[in-house]
Amino acid sequence: MFKRSIKWILPFAILGVAGGGYFLVQKTAPEVETEKTLDTTPRVKTQILQAQTHQVQISSFGEVVPLERTALSTQVSGEVTSWHPNFVSGGVVKRGEVLFTIEKDDYQAAVLQAQAELAQAQATLIEERAKAKVAERQAKKIKDTQVSDLYLRIPQVLSAEARVKSAQAGCAVLIVTLKIPKWKRHTMR
Repeated sequence: MFKRSIKWILPFAILGVAGGGYFLVQKTAPEVETEKTLDTTPRVKTQILQAQTHQVQISSFGEVVPLERTALSTQVSGEVTSWHPNFVSGGVVKRGEVLFTIEKDDYQAAVLQAQAELAQAQATLIEERAKAKVAERQAKKIKDTQVSDLYLRIPQVLSAEARVKSAQAGCAVLIVTLKIPKWKRHTMR
């Protein structure tokens, strides 16, 4: 019977010893601090805003490069007599404004010189044509020989005609340049 009672008592005794051990461990264990819970609710503060002016200052370093560069040239040469006040590096001028004026005397003299060259070329042409007619008459008197173009002065007449056309073109260019209105002559394009 003792064996039977040990079978019943032993499990309860083990449970009692285990319960006592647990109780002892709980009493001797260090205290665990409980964490405080934080309030994570967002706090919002509102304020009515009004527009204000505010000047921003920016300091920087670098190189200023123009957006556009313009090359300027004239159709005639001569001394510049006046400049537009804004015709400087970085200056701003509007389309159609006169940038500078050039003295007319130089290219008026050039027109007169070109007209004189034209008159001289025309005189040379008249002279060469006359010499060609004389050569033609003399060639008719010569029999049994073949007469060359050089003898008839054909190259000299053609050369004189070319000089006349060149002088006429030079005169025309200078005269047209003189007739260009001042505002078109030296403006930005």
